[in-house]
Amino acid sequence: MNVVAVFWLPVVVGALGALMDIRTRRLPNLLCAVLACAGLVALALHGGTIAVASALLHAAIALCVGLLLFRLRMVGGGDVKFYVASACAIPLAEAPMLLLWTSVSGFLLVILMLLKRFVAGKVLSLGYWNVPYGVAIAAGLALSLFLKSEGLMGLSSGLR
Repeated sequence: MNVVAVFWLPVVVGALGALMDIRTRRLPNLLCAVLACAGLVALALHGGTIAVASALLHAAIALCVGLLLFRLRMVGGGDVKFYVASACAIPLAEAPMLLLWTSVSGFLLVILMLLKRFVAGKVLSLGYWNVPYGVAIAAGLALSLFLKSEGLMGLSSGLR
């Protein structure tokens, strides 16, 4: 089954979450549950039960780390549950890619926010910002799914 077709639903749900986070700075429980289910179903169709078990382990680890970061007030609770839901689409072996792409996306998001403040003539201090990190998580999920080792969106497999 084509990896691109199978994973469109979690990417679309992730994009919806990103839009909601931008508009309301909230990532509702129902949205996170739908994302987790969409990711698990897509992964089951593409990788089978072993991939699903691996993704659930990834999600459990992400939850433990996320709760610690939340406890330390480094991230919001919505961001934790949205990342955990995204982890449900990514087997544990590919977890570093989700973390990498989410981090890169988050860095670019903060740079864009700084540029927007600079252009508006506002103070550039990071201070206390309410960053819609759901955007970075959704981008990290999409990039992780579509830039897999088999090539950009799975297209290079036909070139071999």
